[in-house]
Amino acid sequence: MAIIEHYSRNSPASLLLCSGGVESSTLLLALHQGPVRPVFLDYGHRAADQEWQHVQSQCQNLALEPLCFGLADLGEELGRLRPHRFHVPMLHRNLLAISIAASAAAALAVQRIILGISADDAISDACSRQNFLADLGTALGHLGLQVQTPFQDLSKLEIIRFGQSLGMNWKLTYSCLLGREQHCGQCPQCEKRRAAFAAAALHDYDVNYTR
Repeated sequence: MAIIEHYSRNSPASLLLCSGGVESSTLLLALHQGPVRPVFLDYGHRAADQEWQHVQSQCQNLALEPLCFGLADLGEELGRLRPHRFHVPMLHRNLLAISIAASAAAALAVQRIILGISADDAISDACSRQNFLADLGTALGHLGLQVQTPFQDLSKLEIIRFGQSLGMNWKLTYSCLLGREQHCGQCPQCEKRRAAFAAAALHDYDVNYTR
């Protein structure tokens, strides 16, 4: 994929926000030979433990050392402000994630922050839309930082096809909102994941689902 070749050839040190999901895991595999440091954020969501385990497994295979920032107490307190308990307690997560990554990047003298945001994410999440990210990138530019989203024009289906071409081991990825050891198959993230793998005719390479 030309855009990844560009990132690989023109690679200042980078922080890559990782969740263990399809998009960030594919980016991690594609960019791991460059100077990249994976970053995981635990903001008290139900799937945090499983996501972190999967990020660690991927990084171990790639000889990378991930950073993990614990924000569970903050996530819990922010979650209390909402009328109901949600699997993901924190609203506008990308805004917070990029802000924390920016602080870490400055401390590590790293110039670039990379996110695995897809075109599908922008449909339902205002913090994943190109205009928002462009404005945020402009603001961080004043601090000497870059925010880049190589997959912003790609669907989950297209990202899966690209990851497959790299030899991605999809069993090492995690998408379920419920945080169980096995993907539930019924939460919105599981449904989107299963549909994309089916559309790519790669369901045999996907994880197993409870239902």
